[in-house]
Amino acid sequence: MVFIVEDITTDHQESVLKVNSLPYEISPTFNGINLSSTGSFLDNGCQPADAVVTNGAMFKSPIVQNGSDAYPSSDLRKSSSLAGKIAAANGYTLGSDAILRNGHHRNSPTESIKNLNSKNSTLTTTNGLIFKDKSLKKERPSEEVVHQNGGHTLKPVNDQGMLTAKMQTLKSPPPSSDAYNSNANGKSNSHHYTESDSISSATKDSHKHVDFTSSVTKYVILGVILALGFASGSNFQDLTLTIIAQFSTLGILLWAIYRHRRWCLAALKTIPRDIVGAYRYGRILLHVTYCQRKNWTFLHMFAENVKRHPNKVCFYFEDEVWSFRDIDEESNRIANYFASQGLQKGECVSVFMENRPMYVCIWLGLSKIGVIPALINFNLRQQPLKHCFEVAKPKAIIFGHELGLAINEVIELGPLPKCDLYSTGHGDEQLLFNSLDLDVKIKSYSKEAPVISTPINFSDKLLYIFTSGTTGLPKAAIIKHSRFIFFTMGIHYFVGISNDEVIYDPLPLYHTAGGMIGVGQALIHGCTAVLRRKFSASSYFKDCARYNCTAAQYIGEICRYLLCQPPNSSDKNHQVRLMFGNGLRPQIWEKFASRFNISIISEFYGATEGNCNIINIDNHVGSVGFISIILPFIYPVTLIRVDEATGEVMRDPRTGLVLRCKPNEPGELVGKIVPNHPVREFDGYADSNATTKKIVTDVFRKGDAAFRTGDVLIMDECGYFYFKDRTGDTFRWKGENCSTAEVEAVVSNVCGLKDAVCYGVEIPFTDGRAGMAAILDPDASLDFDSLAHGVTKSLPSYAR
Repeated sequence: MVFIVEDITTDHQESVLKVNSLPYEISPTFNGINLSSTGSFLDNGCQPADAVVTNGAMFKSPIVQNGSDAYPSSDLRKSSSLAGKIAAANGYTLGSDAILRNGHHRNSPTESIKNLNSKNSTLTTTNGLIFKDKSLKKERPSEEVVHQNGGHTLKPVNDQGMLTAKMQTLKSPPPSSDAYNSNANGKSNSHHYTESDSISSATKDSHKHVDFTSSVTKYVILGVILALGFASGSNFQDLTLTIIAQFSTLGILLWAIYRHRRWCLAALKTIPRDIVGAYRYGRILLHVTYCQRKNWTFLHMFAENVKRHPNKVCFYFEDEVWSFRDIDEESNRIANYFASQGLQKGECVSVFMENRPMYVCIWLGLSKIGVIPALINFNLRQQPLKHCFEVAKPKAIIFGHELGLAINEVIELGPLPKCDLYSTGHGDEQLLFNSLDLDVKIKSYSKEAPVISTPINFSDKLLYIFTSGTTGLPKAAIIKHSRFIFFTMGIHYFVGISNDEVIYDPLPLYHTAGGMIGVGQALIHGCTAVLRRKFSASSYFKDCARYNCTAAQYIGEICRYLLCQPPNSSDKNHQVRLMFGNGLRPQIWEKFASRFNISIISEFYGATEGNCNIINIDNHVGSVGFISIILPFIYPVTLIRVDEATGEVMRDPRTGLVLRCKPNEPGELVGKIVPNHPVREFDGYADSNATTKKIVTDVFRKGDAAFRTGDVLIMDECGYFYFKDRTGDTFRWKGENCSTAEVEAVVSNVCGLKDAVCYGVEIPFTDGRAGMAAILDPDASLDFDSLAHGVTKSLPSYAR
């Protein structure tokens, strides 16, 4: 039997399903349901069987009316009202103003109450821990005492010092406080956290977790004070005073270490990692800040590479070899041509092409005159593709000839934004109606750097990269020069890439991973990159051997696809020492590294538009990154509690700040926003309304703001993060973010405007979630052949 009584102020819409038959009444509950065991059925129609409050329902105080006593067992009784006393079987009482404070093991009082030693309510547990009766201070109590014999828990819950009686048998654990768990029926269990909940979740597994994240600053200050005390003690002329001062300081320090020994052990374990991370992060900040002060854009850095080694290979592509000079000259022709067409700084041109070096030349050339390229996913078709063009509002659309049919389909849906159409890579084939041959147009233009009248700045917009994010249709994320530089340098220095590296980049160039992080290693750092039109599992390591690659990128399920290939000689016949990316499942991490002889795997987590990017720098299996547990404020990202049903953040009713997650508790990752900071700013989207929805306020302190990733992660006691799931209206499949709204719109249109709901479902032995659609079809008129044809035509392969 599970029976939960909490003092709360937040309404919970869950009902009580069943409760064990007890010789008393509890009336009323906050939702109007009267529970009574006097009859064969409870008032809500449930049988008084020995099953449970299955959904974690909580009751508003007062639970027991004056004059009515509840006797859950003979060992502990709650009498009269919440303003009364808690009485033990031996007659001793614990006043309702008591705080259970463990002077020795504050975070792990998991043993049972043995007895009450004296009338001043000093409690002794079976493991010898002592809990003194003191007035409740203005701080969150985190202690909890479990009475194993009767299955009871005492814990303070609020500033007034009231106690919550939480009765449960050890055989029937209470519903989890995990906001992302589900109940036995498979339904979402949205747990609305209150102050008492935060205490409960903090202490429920207190023998496993250590609450260090909220008090690190306090430890640092204590350490400084102790150091000063020790130093000042050395200055006493009296030897006795010196010894007393130093030993007192040492004693306080040892006491603090013992009291927080789990945190200290974790901190000691992670010091080498943090030192390496701090050094690399410092280099990144130094370089990015230098660029900011010099007002350098990534174009300056590319120009330096061209000047330094013009004949060095910048890109390999199939049988083509492009030097840095080749890329520079071709991009200059693009820049000079579009400047002659009157395009101005700040205007947009959409780029819709498959991977090839010319793709980079086009957006690089546009950026040289301040025009913003919008990189469009070449898998999109029909309405989603049209939506991207409408959002970008381009002055021109440049498309690869291989995608001419997709452009035709969009035109058939209705007129595009007023703009010119340019086709490239068509060879001798016929041009699309009304399009211009870009390859021919640029031939007569100068390959010298363009002359611009308006300077391009460090903080100017560089690109639009479309991302599904976690809500709705694709949004145009703003990528400034500052972000491009930071992203590229971040990977370069954290992963340990050298400037002589040859990097295999088979990822789509419209994505951040392939188009920014991969290509950026060449453009900014002078590496050589190998581009591929589309990813091929069978050719991956063969290509790496062919081009003598020393580093390679992956994303999503690429690593699983590679493992599924039959073993062959190319598995280890290559020079790849390093792989970096995101989406490698922990279950196959070590097997993958062993089979393909990869020395270093750097998994990272990041959002295209976000400011809380993290990376694994020490090969810690399964981790997507870390923050220092000693000085977490240096990189202010954290996990917060969110109501899964509503998407609203949970807040502390006393402070109004968000509730942060404890170690090993899942939560949404957020990052503090600092305007005009090259690392901490959030540039948002082309749509200002979409930008607003991704910001939460009052996170670390009143008045601040943070970016919401919409992703659920878990952080362990050592500060390592692990990806858990996505929230919002998307699912991730085959390495791509898929919008449920986008799929629903297509399915509904194909089915004759029938109601449709799309959601992601997990498939065994695969990463992410596959899309599933539920269609309302009461008259059984759905044409499945038509549905299959329409979905195949309108949606990319990863969304259907």
